[in-house]
Amino acid sequence: MRKRMLNRFKRIYDKGRIFAGAAVVALAAIGVHSVTTAQVAAAVNVSVDGDPKEWTGVEMQSSTDSAVAKWAVMQDEDYVYFYVQQNGGNEYGLPITNTFVSIKYQSGQGGSHTQIRFANMMKEFKDAWYGDIDGARGVYSPSKEADKYEIEFAVPKTFFVEEDYTITYCGSSVESTDIKDVKELAQPTPTTAVYQGITIDGTFTDWDAVAKKQVEDQWIRETAAVFDGDYLYLYVKEQETGSATGAGSSSNGKYTIYTDLGRHTTFQLRKDHIEGIDGAKVSYSNRQYEIAIPASAIRQYKETISFGYYMDEDVLIDNIANRKEDTQIDKNFYKIVYDGKYSDWDYYPHQLIQYSTSGGVGNDAEAALYMDGTTLYGHVLSMLHMNEKEFQPFTIRVNENDNTAINFRLVAVDKDGNIDKDCKLDHLDAGTYEYYLWDLNSGSTAANISDKDAPVYGKMYLTVNQTAEGKSVSDEVEYQVDLEKLADHFGIDASDMKLIQAQYINIGQEWVSIAGTSTGTWLGLVLCGLSVLAVFGYRKFKRKVV
Repeated sequence: MRKRMLNRFKRIYDKGRIFAGAAVVALAAIGVHSVTTAQVAAAVNVSVDGDPKEWTGVEMQSSTDSAVAKWAVMQDEDYVYFYVQQNGGNEYGLPITNTFVSIKYQSGQGGSHTQIRFANMMKEFKDAWYGDIDGARGVYSPSKEADKYEIEFAVPKTFFVEEDYTITYCGSSVESTDIKDVKELAQPTPTTAVYQGITIDGTFTDWDAVAKKQVEDQWIRETAAVFDGDYLYLYVKEQETGSATGAGSSSNGKYTIYTDLGRHTTFQLRKDHIEGIDGAKVSYSNRQYEIAIPASAIRQYKETISFGYYMDEDVLIDNIANRKEDTQIDKNFYKIVYDGKYSDWDYYPHQLIQYSTSGGVGNDAEAALYMDGTTLYGHVLSMLHMNEKEFQPFTIRVNENDNTAINFRLVAVDKDGNIDKDCKLDHLDAGTYEYYLWDLNSGSTAANISDKDAPVYGKMYLTVNQTAEGKSVSDEVEYQVDLEKLADHFGIDASDMKLIQAQYINIGQEWVSIAGTSTGTWLGLVLCGLSVLAVFGYRKFKRKVV
């Protein structure tokens, strides 16, 4: 069974490895690209679809009504076409229904054909006497501009009882003889949308040059990403009946930026703010979000990052490469030195440890194991539970066998070697502390570290990180364990330790794994990477698909 599991881990790892050349290709596939658009609409292809592309060359009329930003009109042999950009509105109500088009015939004729009114979310069109206008059709669609809607409708020419008339709408008038025929409009001139950066303002035209990825789950329709070195920009478009703020496995709008090292940066999406990341920005309009996550908030990565729902096996967008990668940063991994400084763990694969499915606001914890000869090194960064004795007890297990497992407690040792088994472990001041790893179940009465029967198997550094005001930021530990002494305790040979795992029960139930001992550092590093990428196989949270 373990062999099948490790083979599966390797397949996942091989699939997840993205080298520099592939990262460039991936960026072209899902990142910034050129999008060809039409500068002027095609003369013979007027579509009532809520997309205003064919209205580019048509003169816009001003509006004195707060419900409407601008409007325009054109015609062909069969229809008079209208375009209206509406201020505000949504799928539950359209301000345009409080307006109407007035028609004044040159002869002065009155009657039912002197008004065009709107009802039932642009599905019905009424005349001045509130009768149906046969053959009229219309549609509304969210605009790329903030807090606006695009509306198109067509009224058959048979509705107009005379050829000479004046249309008045929202304070502006157009004579029927001045209404442009679609045949008079120039043929479209292709233009290319060029990426010029993203501004978080609720207007989405700056995303035209960014490829969108279709999602089509029950919450989100499409998404996109750009990582420009300063910010990770994210675009999210909701389903008409879904909510991005209630999306995900726990329906709480919690998302994570995963890195190719297993690191994660988690946040909760709201329409007016981002919870969990200082300096993040969001703007919402018309079921669309644009989000900016500071690059400084994103955890370490080698080449690419991914964006998805928190604790979901499938990501929304993967292989996002930084367009302005800092080549001065050395992202190579060398080795671990037990010194309580932690930077040597930065570019080593880690695994998510989650306290609960929803995870609350902010990050849970991440951890890793590393092997060098017969010394095991461990690292944990806890960002949800802090200064709460969260690292005591913790367990080391060998070969997935509970009979070869040991629970450690942290004990302090003074300069004379005296052991304090009841040392302070919570509500510590900011700083770095060192403890020894004592067999919790030994029953030993040893009082000094030099005692032969002292059940101590290693040491741990614990660093408490706080703001200047004393607010907890994170707790971080690294430790080392003598595997030969541990093997002797279990009555086995150190070379028989094929799989070693650690569990930190107070911050989550996941087992962090590494395979190999005397077979070499490289094998341990690679298999640790496999266990990182397989975390989603351990805890599957599949999205419900519409």
